[in-house]
Amino acid sequence: MKTSSIAILLFILMFSSCSEKTKAPESSCYPNNKRPSEAITYEEMSAMMDTYEKGAKKELNKYMKKISGGKDSISTNYNWYKLDELKQYIAYIERISKEKDIEVTGFRIYPTSYPKNYSIEDLQGRQTLIFTPTTKIGLKEDVAFEPLYSEKGKPVGISKFLKQVRAKKAYKDTLLLSTLKEQTGLKSSSANRIKPNPPY
Repeated sequence: MKTSSIAILLFILMFSSCSEKTKAPESSCYPNNKRPSEAITYEEMSAMMDTYEKGAKKELNKYMKKISGGKDSISTNYNWYKLDELKQYIAYIERISKEKDIEVTGFRIYPTSYPKNYSIEDLQGRQTLIFTPTTKIGLKEDVAFEPLYSEKGKPVGISKFLKQVRAKKAYKDTLLLSTLKEQTGLKSSSANRIKPNPPY
């Protein structure tokens, strides 16, 4: 009798554990992982890609052919960023901005090109992208800023540093930049190092 009672109890436990639905863990660390309103349709995507191919891409291809001396006539088809690297970059920007009590509102993505004399020959003249963090300054919420050199609660726009580098002179009147010795090594919080195709 005792053995059959134990067997019945075990059977009930097994049956109840099998019928209980286990809740799957969240697959995302984000509070909202639903399809965003910014997501587009394939019709929109096709129209935009075709417009680019028939317009700007033709001009970029001509430019590529010109600067490569006819060796290359295909401009950048796409840029690729590893998901882990993109997440790390966002985490880095959020961390250093939080340390300065500055809210990150988003990122500007600047279309740019590698210089003709860039150290990696395959990338010379190719179109690329630069990611730059943004914050709210005044009424604008998309101001590109530099968290590395901003003071607590006082974001500094990237234009200040671009002007400095372009003019090849330091602003010695600001204590903020007096400690920066070499303009050629002036670090930024912006990111590139994206793999363009071609050549990759």
